[in-house]
Formats: sequence, structure tokens, C-alpha cells
Amino acid sequence: MAASLPVLDYDAVLAAVSPSEATQRVRNGLLRFHAGEWTMPPKVYLESPPFGDFRAMPARGAGLALLKWVTSFPGNPARGLPTVTGVICLSDASTGEPLMLLDARS
Repeated sequence: MAASLPVLDYDAVLAAVSPSEATQRVRNGLLRFHAGEWTMPPKVYLESPPFGDFRAMPARGAGLALLKWVTSFPGNPARGLPTVTGVICLSDASTGEPLMLLDARS
């Protein structure tokens, strides 16, 4: 594993690409998924009653594997926290080596 795993916080993720570029990349990703270039099994829900739930969303393609781990906790705004928080772990699909962590909150 790399000496230091890069971590992109919320602001770094927002600064990395413009909204229009992000929209185009999502579109291209959906086209690649439809063409069979990416594998994306159904998301897994892990409930945390009565508070909310966790969601695991794995995918693999283009030499990468990733796991998007997000939460949905509707009561969080009353605590001064966002309803949705999460992280994306990006890995090399041929070695399994973690490459980066990205903030995935809404």
C-alpha cells in the first residue's frame, strides 16, 4: 500500500470537477455500465433502527474497484449533522490496493 492513502474531503471533491464535468462523467459511466464495461451489483442495506440505514454500493471496471458507503439518517439535521454522509474507497482491481478515499456526503 502507498505510504499515505490520499483522502479528498468534501471541499476537495467539490473543487476537483465542475458540475457540468461531473454530469458528463456520470453520463459516460452509465453508458459504460450499459455496455457491460462495469459490474455493479445491487446495493446492500444495513438498517440501524430507529435512526436510519447504511448502504454499500460496490462497482468494478476500467481497472478499478470501488465501494460507496453512505448513510441516511433523517434525524441528523436536528443534531446539526447532514442527513446523508458517506465515503468512497477506490482500489486497484488487479491488486486490491486501496488508492484513495473520497468524501461522499450529499
